[in-house]
Amino acid sequence: MATVTFIVFLAVLFNPASLVHPAFFLVVFLHVLILGICLVLPWNRLPSWSFIFIPVVDCLVLGLLREVGGPVLSVVGLVMAFPVIWLSVSASKIRLALAILAPLCATVASPFVLGHEVERSEMIRMIVFPAIMGGLAVTGHAVARGLIKHTDRLDRKDRELVRLHGATKEHAQLLDTVLETVNVGVWAMDSNGADILTNRRLRADRSWAQESTEALNPFTLELGQFHEERNSPADLAVRGASFTNRLVRAGDGEKQRTFSTAARPLLDEAGQLKGSIIAFTDVTALLKAQTARDKFVATISHELRTPLTSILGYLEILDHQPNPAFMGIIERNAERLLTLVNDLLLVASEDLELRRRPTDVSELLQEAVKNARPAAAARDITIAVRIHDCVEADVDSGQFSKAIDQLLSNAIKFSPEGSQVAIGLRGNDGKVELSVSDHGIGMTEQEQNEAFTKFFRSDRAMESAIPGAGLGLPLSKAIIEAHGGTIGLNSQPGSGTTVTVTVPR
Repeated sequence: MATVTFIVFLAVLFNPASLVHPAFFLVVFLHVLILGICLVLPWNRLPSWSFIFIPVVDCLVLGLLREVGGPVLSVVGLVMAFPVIWLSVSASKIRLALAILAPLCATVASPFVLGHEVERSEMIRMIVFPAIMGGLAVTGHAVARGLIKHTDRLDRKDRELVRLHGATKEHAQLLDTVLETVNVGVWAMDSNGADILTNRRLRADRSWAQESTEALNPFTLELGQFHEERNSPADLAVRGASFTNRLVRAGDGEKQRTFSTAARPLLDEAGQLKGSIIAFTDVTALLKAQTARDKFVATISHELRTPLTSILGYLEILDHQPNPAFMGIIERNAERLLTLVNDLLLVASEDLELRRRPTDVSELLQEAVKNARPAAAARDITIAVRIHDCVEADVDSGQFSKAIDQLLSNAIKFSPEGSQVAIGLRGNDGKVELSVSDHGIGMTEQEQNEAFTKFFRSDRAMESAIPGAGLGLPLSKAIIEAHGGTIGLNSQPGSGTTVTVTVPR
């Protein structure tokens, strides 16, 4: 509109006589009307066809203005390029057709609308001008389609990049979650040994090792003289070594832990070493379990072999020399085997069946002491009994007696000859409290932590050849806890042990 106004202004200024035709003012009014409509209407809410209607009308009005102005306003025809471009720059072939037909119709129809005669010399203008506008429309349409295709490709690539970014982000989150979930320390290092990635478990183990020992920390890199057997896993890995199940120990004394390590090198596209990945798995519990298994096999084998050897020996004697007294020995050894097997079954059972009824626990204690006196007398050990009045509780008399027997038997076995074992019983605030004390070899703190573990036997007990299968305390614990009670112990190496039992009445 601004261009048309400028051209009309120049025509009025330099040749006003040529613009006295009444239709001129009507055409100018139509231009102003189109401009007003474009300014007033809300473009974001217009129907799609309006974007075609406006440039088509604009072409027709420009054709009329060009015809009204004659040679003076013939330059107005160039302005028709704007609505033609507006129509043609899209992927729609209908809009391309309109962009070609609108200038043609405007050029051909304008003389007939205004009643002008078309001279033969003007036919060239009426043919060439629409052809030029048509060429402009085709060119604009081709360029627009190219741009639209290019934009579509860019949009698809952008969507693919967004999808890949989302997938990469999800993959990274998944990897982080897995690394933080697994109970394995993972350490990724570059070719210089610097951290690339570590998970929570590795950082915790590294901090623990720094606080627990002054020796070489296997979770740090300390490059030195290379030796495959003596160097740490990190030293081997940074040099590109690949290994599996390489054991390394960290920490000192009782806090020492054992880790199984595995490493794989990281290679670039050229096959050059760019880093390494090391995994640390804590196998301390596994090694302890293997050690406990070996001890258990050795202990149970000994405990089973002793009565079996006695039974088989006396049975062989009976074949040559019948003696009724030998039957009692065989019976006692058979009962010992049966008791050991029952204890194994009981300690392995997760659900202990109880038949509870009101019971005089004092009598159970006196009976247990009576049964234990022969074994104590054989080693010159006295049993001191401290019972405060009659103590009753709702317990399974058979199982509870078994727990007392086990505690007394342990106290006697681990006491030195000529010492004393004390057993006490009292009722207190709705509870029954039982204690068994000895002056035996005692236990370290670590041994106390493992004392209630099935089949556990201390090294000193093994060295001293004290009989047992490591079932006394675990069996007693299972029985007491089945009654809703608690069991604990207090011990010092060389100062004896006191076991305390508390059960509700």
